[in-house]
Amino acid sequence: MPSHRQAYTLLTLTALFWAGNFVLARAVHASVPPIGLAFWRWFVVAVFIVPWGWGELRRQWPLMRSRPILMLALGVFSVGAFNTLIYIGVQTTPAVNALLLISATPVFILLLAPLVLGNKLLLRQAVGVLVSAAGVLLVLSHGDFAAIADLGRHGGNLWVLAGVLSWALYSVLLRKLPTGIGGRGLFAATVIIGVVVLLPFYLGETFIQHRPVHANVTLLLTVAYIAVFASVLAYLFWNRAVAMIGAEQSGVFIHLMPAFGLILSALLLGERITTADLVGLALILGGLVVAAGKLWRH
Repeated sequence: MPSHRQAYTLLTLTALFWAGNFVLARAVHASVPPIGLAFWRWFVVAVFIVPWGWGELRRQWPLMRSRPILMLALGVFSVGAFNTLIYIGVQTTPAVNALLLISATPVFILLLAPLVLGNKLLLRQAVGVLVSAAGVLLVLSHGDFAAIADLGRHGGNLWVLAGVLSWALYSVLLRKLPTGIGGRGLFAATVIIGVVVLLPFYLGETFIQHRPVHANVTLLLTVAYIAVFASVLAYLFWNRAVAMIGAEQSGVFIHLMPAFGLILSALLLGERITTADLVGLALILGGLVVAAGKLWRH
C-alpha cells in the first residue's frame, strides 16, 4: 500500500476511535469523574504498553535523556492533558460541541507550527485561521455572539479548547524529535510521564473533591474501549501517520471526528445538532481549506 494511502487509512480509524471516546465520556459523565477516567484509562494502557515497549524504550533512552524538556512536554500535552481536559469539558458541554471544537485542531497546528518550528505563516494561512476562528466563536456562542462575554460562566467549551491546544502542541513538537526516537519506545515513555503527572490530580479529585471512581460494569466497559481503541491503537496509528506525512497533513483528518461524532451523538445520546453548529463547522472547515488547501491534493 502506498505510504500516503496507508497513512490516510490509519488516520481515518484514529478519528473514528477518538470520536467514540468523547461520545462515551459524555455518556458516562454523571457516573465516572473525568480525571479518574483519564487516570485509569492510562494506567491500564501502561500495564500493557510499558512491558511491550520496554526494550525499545531502553534503546532510545540515551536520546530521550538528552531531550528531557521535550519528552516531558510530549508526555504532558498528550497523555496527561489532552483527553483529561476534554473529559472535564464534556461534564458540562454536549459531545456535539466538543467534537465541533476539536475539528479546529488542524488550524491550531498551522498557527503553532511557525512559532514552534520556525515555519513562516503565509497570508493565506493567516486568513484561514481567522475564518476558522469565526467558526469556533459561532459554535461557542450558538449563534449569539453577545454570549461570548459570558463564556467564563460556561467553562465546558473552554476546557475542550484547552485540550485542543494541548494536542496541537504535541503534534507540532513530534517534529522536533531526533531520529531514533519513536514507535513503542516513545509511546511507553509518554504513557509513563502522563500517568505520573495525572496521579496527584486524581488523588485530589478523589480525596479533596470527594469524587471517587466506583468499580462497576459501566466503568470497566468504558475503560476497556478507551484503553484499547482510543489509546493504544489510536496513538500508535497517529504517531505512525505523522511520521509518514507530517503533522500538518495528518491534522486534516481530525475533521472526520465531527462527522463520526455527530452521528454517534445523535444515535446514542439523542443530542440535537443546531444550524449554528453546522455553520460553525463549515467555517472551521472553510478556514482550513483556505489555510492549507494544498494538503488536500497529495
